[in-house]
Amino acid sequence: MLAIRQIIEDPQDVIEIPPEFRHRRTEVIFMALDSLPEPSTQADKKHTLLSLAGCWEGDTLERAPQGDYEIRRELE
Repeated sequence: MLAIRQIIEDPQDVIEIPPEFRHRRTEVIFMALDSLPEPSTQADKKHTLLSLAGCWEGDTLERAPQGDYEIRRELE
């Protein structure tokens, strides 16, 4: 099996394929080695919360009726 592992620091829109992989059945896996930063400051958290403002559509936050409870037989 032919395999090449390469870490690219700043991937571009197009990644060149090595010549030995061309015209062959190939599996490509993209995996970020770092995670996205979480909001760390209070201002970042407030910005995240404000980005959700106005997303609710409707008049109330009441839960709709869920129907009748199913009556089950007792276990024997």
